[in-house]
Amino acid sequence: MSTGDHIAPQPIAAPSRPRRRAIIGIGVGLAALGIVAGIGALRGGSASASAAADPLAARVARLEATIAAARDEPRPAPAPVAAAQRADRFIAAALLLQSAIATPRPWLREYQVMVALAPTGALPAPLAEVLLSHAGRGLPTEAELRERFVSLAPQLAARAPRQGDAIDQTFSALRGAVAGIGLAAPPAPSDQEQAIAGVVQQLRRGNLAAAVADASALAPSLQPLLVGWLAQASARLAVEQAVQETLLRALMSQAPPA
Repeated sequence: MSTGDHIAPQPIAAPSRPRRRAIIGIGVGLAALGIVAGIGALRGGSASASAAADPLAARVARLEATIAAARDEPRPAPAPVAAAQRADRFIAAALLLQSAIATPRPWLREYQVMVALAPTGALPAPLAEVLLSHAGRGLPTEAELRERFVSLAPQLAARAPRQGDAIDQTFSALRGAVAGIGLAAPPAPSDQEQAIAGVVQQLRRGNLAAAVADASALAPSLQPLLVGWLAQASARLAVEQAVQETLLRALMSQAPPA
């Protein structure tokens, strides 16, 4: 064959009919496998996404339910907060009782409120008994006690024992009578008269405790006149001290540890 000869292309022989059918079948099968694999992948992805989404949806549902429950039914305060609130209300009730005790009226209602708000151990039995024993009728105020003692002072001075013998006592009485009309200087006050005047001064200063102590130290012959006054004054002191002790105990219980 020479170099210049042209070789004509040979036509590709068409596959036979059985071969064409086999090729078509293989193509259809591969396409079907691809579709099935794609669907499987989609299903697998959808299942995993649902599995991932379910816990989140459940958590959101739980949060929404919690918020709804909190709105509908408020939860009680934690125990430390509730205890602090109760202690504060107890102190407020004790201060209200202290204000009521300063008046002559009964304070039974204020006392009952304080008892109802008292935390465990905040109001010992001795203090409660002192307050309850006078809550139903009240006590005279310090101003009333001062006025009553001032009204008793002349009687106390008249019955106070005199110093010296009978002659000295007679001379002092005469000198006092003459001094009453301005003809002589009054005699020096006796020890008991000075003590009575000292009680009046303590009451005017607002020192009821010192006044009660001084009045209790007067002569035995004067004590029958002072029985009622001393009982009422001592009761007021006991009640005021009971309230003060209650407040101090409540405040100390709230103090932070050192």
